[in-house]
Amino acid sequence: MKYDDKLIEEIKKRFTKKKNTLYWVRIAYQRYSKQLNVFFEYAKIGTATHSEQIGRYVESEKERMPELAKRVKTETNVSVELDDFE
Repeated sequence: MKYDDKLIEEIKKRFTKKKNTLYWVRIAYQRYSKQLNVFFEYAKIGTATHSEQIGRYVESEKERMPELAKRVKTETNVSVELDDFE
């Protein structure tokens, strides 16, 4: 099983669809450490956001992250944000 498949399985496992809760995935590029971190985030309306790191990619895979974001959206129905992608 590829790393992307494992990542999608982690998202599906965490996406529990609780009432009044927002869910999304954030892929953040950290330019100083030259890494891409993937976070699963959720927040019950009116409360603080919870964030869990569920994946890490090397900088050389930055170009394919928009493609991965589309795949995550279609397979899990969770929206995806790309941070620090110019």
